[in-house]
Amino acid sequence: MRVTRLWLTDFRNYASADIAIPDDGLTVVAGGNGQGKTNLLEALGYLATLASFRGAPTEALIRVGATSAVVRAEGERDGRRMLVETEIVGGGKGRVLVNSQPLRRSRDLLGAFRVTVFGPDDLDLVKGGPSGRRQYLDELLVAVQPRHAELQAEVDRILRQRNALLKQAGGRLSAEIVDTLDVWDARLAEKGTALADAREALVADIEPELTKAYDQVADSAAAVSAGYARSWG
Repeated sequence: MRVTRLWLTDFRNYASADIAIPDDGLTVVAGGNGQGKTNLLEALGYLATLASFRGAPTEALIRVGATSAVVRAEGERDGRRMLVETEIVGGGKGRVLVNSQPLRRSRDLLGAFRVTVFGPDDLDLVKGGPSGRRQYLDELLVAVQPRHAELQAEVDRILRQRNALLKQAGGRLSAEIVDTLDVWDARLAEKGTALADAREALVADIEPELTKAYDQVADSAAAVSAGYARSWG
């Protein structure tokens, strides 16, 4: 989906905003510190994923003094007009609409349009631990194949249930708890393996593009190094 217009109401520092986006080319948002440039990108990201790429809680997205926020975007997909709207309610369940029709499940929005965000924190993909890389792969997996959102939700649910059982046991594993734990372990192995296989397939799909991008960066770095060597030679 190519976004052509963005509307904000009580989102972050915006009481109201109506922004037309040019049909093609590169769009640059310029302004001083604290004026809300990143908030615009966060709004678009929220429409695509129903989450803040900053990791902010829902309540933080609503302008101070307001009880809810609305983000709307209009664009084109496969030659057809599309309008995506979401209402963000603090401490409650918001609404999501596509072409003025409410979605039965919020996750049905996933894949309506795709957003790629790159910011300073993304360097943690290289410098940070494996959990961040797994999270990035899972987000990319859902963006490419939205059906995997249900698989991820199921793995998270199994982990919560299993951890709750262990907490309830308090270190004392009765026969009943052991039997129940075996059930959860079996389901975790099944669903976890399916998720790991999906991640592995995704890595295989993107590997050629990653290799190409790395080669371009490496060639550029080599050329710069050679230039410095000649200038000092």
